[in-house]
Amino acid sequence: MTSEQIIFVSSRGWFQLAQGKVSEIQPWPTLQAPAYVVADFADAQVGVQYCKGKAAYAAAQIEKVVRAEGLIDGAVQVFIHKQMGHTDSNQTLYTAVPLPQWQEFQSWMARQRDHCLFIPLAGLLATKCPDGEIRVFRSGSQLHVFGQHEGRMHYAAAVALGTDPSDFVMPLKVALTQLKADGWKGRVDACAWAMVHPGDPVQEQALLDGLAETGVAQARLLPHASFDDAAQASSVLASALPALVAALPTRAWAVPALQRLAWFSERHVLPMAAMVAVVAAGLGVFAFFADRTVDAERSTVAALQNEVEELRHRVGAAQEERQAEAEAPELAFARQMGFAMVHDPVRMLATVRQAAGTQIRIQRVQLSKGMAPEPARFRVDGVVADGSSQALSHFLAALRTAGWQAESTAPGDSAPGAFAYHFRAAPAGGR
Repeated sequence: MTSEQIIFVSSRGWFQLAQGKVSEIQPWPTLQAPAYVVADFADAQVGVQYCKGKAAYAAAQIEKVVRAEGLIDGAVQVFIHKQMGHTDSNQTLYTAVPLPQWQEFQSWMARQRDHCLFIPLAGLLATKCPDGEIRVFRSGSQLHVFGQHEGRMHYAAAVALGTDPSDFVMPLKVALTQLKADGWKGRVDACAWAMVHPGDPVQEQALLDGLAETGVAQARLLPHASFDDAAQASSVLASALPALVAALPTRAWAVPALQRLAWFSERHVLPMAAMVAVVAAGLGVFAFFADRTVDAERSTVAALQNEVEELRHRVGAAQEERQAEAEAPELAFARQMGFAMVHDPVRMLATVRQAAGTQIRIQRVQLSKGMAPEPARFRVDGVVADGSSQALSHFLAALRTAGWQAESTAPGDSAPGAFAYHFRAAPAGGR
């Protein structure tokens, strides 16, 4: 673990992990030393998305999908944590947050006199982990479940209603079910567990024992660091943040390349230059070794400068391609009109309500425009009041009569009778 402090930000407050102690601090403090800032955004959207084309364009495609699905209102900031390339596409692990929230963090970090290395919590999932192993991060009542297997990444999230060990049994089951529905082929009976929000290690072990006893999964704890609780002198807390941050590759930091360069310069080059000056004054015999070390540091700086130039080139290429692919206003209007005639959310909502009748409670109707070659579709989530399969059959039959094809998907609700379907417009010849 490095000497820098860690500032952990979540909906439960701001916490400082430094010098073997955990302290709750006031939001937006003035920092006196370099810090890693790990943020668990309350309004964030975390996920894994397939993106067509070059990896450099993934952020723009993800922003389009997030805004189209209404997951975040207004402008969006997309953080790319990890990408896995395929023949003509890439799979991207990302965090999307409202742009004003990110700008507030940027303004605060700019006011600090020392470096703030910003990391969204989901970015810690980018640390190296064994293929086929599930990794679970617990932040309060939130569970982030991630794994990679056979060249694919899988992610699911769940929220517990409380903080007792028994409260996490069903959420973890739901998250593991979502992973299997997404195509996860690895093990689901074991996982690596990390408590990121500082907490009681004894209670955390009791939680894991409860998961094993109920048959959900055998969980092993990732390396955790112990801290004294500044609020209660006799209490000892634990967190996996120090080990996770130390294992995180520098490319996963959500900071500009120039800021990484400045951090490396101050952390490595300047201390090394001071050491060389002292050695040259008193111990000239070590000059040869010092020269070799300085050359290595210069190579690191040169590599980072090349990375900056490459990033600038990629941004310019992305802007030129977006301008070249701009669609004429009249064509865009005609395309949108054709889309609205088939996929009218108001009309679909009325159709779903009529088909549901009195025995089915509809929870959500969501339109997803999709990305080629995926067609647009509606997602409908609901619950059959008495669990009757006949009521659900009548519901599906009514929608087929109305011209919609149904495809089952994993429900977001774990209540008895819960269901979820994707509905696509049936071809004209198939109605």
